[in-house]
Amino acid sequence: MVVCTEGIEEEATSNAHFSGGEKSLFKNTNVEQVLNRQKEKRDQAREDSQKKKETDKMQREKDKLAKVDRKDKEKKRTQKGERKR
Repeated sequence: MVVCTEGIEEEATSNAHFSGGEKSLFKNTNVEQVLNRQKEKRDQAREDSQKKKETDKMQREKDKLAKVDRKDKEKKRTQKGERKR
């Protein structure tokens, strides 16, 4: 009885190419693309967050200055009114 093992070995090695074995002839570029996209999304989110922080900070400063200006104007108006009396 002769057993043919060559066909089984060939089949096992050809399956290794598709199952992610170390001897794979094909490089899985999809994984790299997904990882790169995720990294780009994180970087973009980080940049967006930083920009938002800066714009919020500028807006708070503007609001603070506007509040001080309103107080000063109100103070001047009340002083003018008191002088007229």
